[in-house]
Amino acid sequence: MTKRLRKWAEVFSRPQTRVGLDIGSSTIKLIQLEQRAGRYRLKRFSVRRLESTVVEEASIHQSSGLKAVLSDLVHECGLLGSPVAISVSGPSVMVKRIRVSGVTEDALDEYLTWEGHQYIPYDMNDIYFDYWILPQPRPAPKELELVLVAAKQQVVESRRTLLEEIGVHPIVCDVDGLALLKTIMRTRRASRGQSFAVANVGAGGMNIIFVADEQPLVIRDVMYEDTSSHQNAGDAVAVEGSVWQGSFQARTDSPENRSARAENVREIKCCFESVLERYPKLEVEKLFLCGGQSNDPQLRTELQDALGIPALPFNPFEEIECSADRRDRLWASAHLGGVAVGLALHQDNHG
Repeated sequence: MTKRLRKWAEVFSRPQTRVGLDIGSSTIKLIQLEQRAGRYRLKRFSVRRLESTVVEEASIHQSSGLKAVLSDLVHECGLLGSPVAISVSGPSVMVKRIRVSGVTEDALDEYLTWEGHQYIPYDMNDIYFDYWILPQPRPAPKELELVLVAAKQQVVESRRTLLEEIGVHPIVCDVDGLALLKTIMRTRRASRGQSFAVANVGAGGMNIIFVADEQPLVIRDVMYEDTSSHQNAGDAVAVEGSVWQGSFQARTDSPENRSARAENVREIKCCFESVLERYPKLEVEKLFLCGGQSNDPQLRTELQDALGIPALPFNPFEEIECSADRRDRLWASAHLGGVAVGLALHQDNHG
């Protein structure tokens, strides 16, 4: 049987809401959306900060502290027994745009099962894989272009086991970059015909996505070599509680923040240079920013100076309905929700 990343064999009843759970290296974000007549309405957006950040993947999946925070969150939100969409990222994940010649769509599963080692730098027996076939120009070419995704089984299964132990059912496992891309392509800011980039800047690393012709061109995960300055820099906003309880914190320009900002600018600029060298005709019109460390005006200013294009905050909640009394608080922490929203929007997130 082909190993696919999208769904496991269990089948659960269709839920009333869609739940996305983004487990980061320093925070957990949970969102519940209700779908009505093709539109989505916010039911809940919860953020929990992990007291002791553990960036190493093997450690964070086995962390008793993480399990306790997740368990409290699930019980508070009344999600015991509910299906959820989750994601993974980091060095155990690969996302690559490839071309395959002489293979039909119906034969792709078998082809990648036997020939995936040509594209995936891991033992095929140790990974789950999935793919996304990109729209083809007409007349149809003799080759297929697709986004190939692979993740180590150990990482996926560790996260799955952890969540099942606290009483929820992970029915979708995506990767952070593609979950964020789903959110991006649904918003008004991702205008037709534009080429743009998105950087999801977190405490342990970042996801960078380049979009051209409304399709992903490059998706990269960047992990920081030294996370200490990023962990100490903190988020510009702290949100605790199930529905917007807690205090907002102002960002101070501490040495940790300056060091983290400098590394973020350096990594993003380096990624831009690499992509533009590979695609010299690509004209990136703007950069959107999200993630815990993105809500820093000085970061946006320095990126604009370094790249010569606008660096703008990305709001994943733009086209999601919510009550007026929540909107200001929701907007204040919109930078935290990009991946979680994409998980809740996943087409297989039905239970």
